[in-house]
Amino acid sequence: MDGDLFPCRRVKFQSPCENPRELVQRWINTRASQHWSLISGESLASELHAWVALDVLNRNIERNKMKSNSIDGEFMRLISGTHHISASFSRAGIIEGENFAYIVDLSCTATEQDFENHAERMGFEILAERPNLSIFNAPRIGIENGDDENAAIGHVHLSDMR
Repeated sequence: MDGDLFPCRRVKFQSPCENPRELVQRWINTRASQHWSLISGESLASELHAWVALDVLNRNIERNKMKSNSIDGEFMRLISGTHHISASFSRAGIIEGENFAYIVDLSCTATEQDFENHAERMGFEILAERPNLSIFNAPRIGIENGDDENAAIGHVHLSDMR
């Protein structure tokens, strides 16, 4: 896990998102399964942060402790550090004016072609940029103190404690 690239690709929209609900509905209708998630392009602090959230997601699935009705919704909830599903959509979901997102394969089985197919169907441009602190927006996902990888990882663990 540590050091491995997380199964995501940062993408750029053709233009700033004007209607998040419509964009997300189109994503849901075109993605291969609920294991594919579309999250804010500012919501991942690092590869390790993303892996920790996925590890907690898989543990919640195994223990039947998910608070969301969907796998991708649970991942967004964990990244957002909250037990409120609705808060996770504004924190880690796509919002009006957004230019970037991450396409995430929560099954960890996707090929590069799978990512390219999803991006192409949505009209997104795949970028080379990986999750990192320079594009991470800690306040947006609800972190009040700190903006580093440790704060982001701690935030994931707080999601099931509150």
